[in-house]
Amino acid sequence: MTVASDYRLDVVTDPDPDVPQAVLYFTAAGVDPACRQAQRLLAAVGGPADRYGELYAGDEVDRAVHVDTIHLPA
Repeated sequence: MTVASDYRLDVVTDPDPDVPQAVLYFTAAGVDPACRQAQRLLAAVGGPADRYGELYAGDEVDRAVHVDTIHLPA
């Protein structure tokens, strides 16, 4: 049985990563599926071609833990 985890993707289009264009929440059954889903979500959000996403996972204490930086595929 696979347990789904909560993830957050901050879509960044500004030089300041603390000001995301969008914040998206989703669940996935692990880090690899979460990274693939984050790429799909990032592609679906409009914006400049150089936008990227900061992927975070929720931990047991409701804190966000940085997982990866997701870039649009070239």
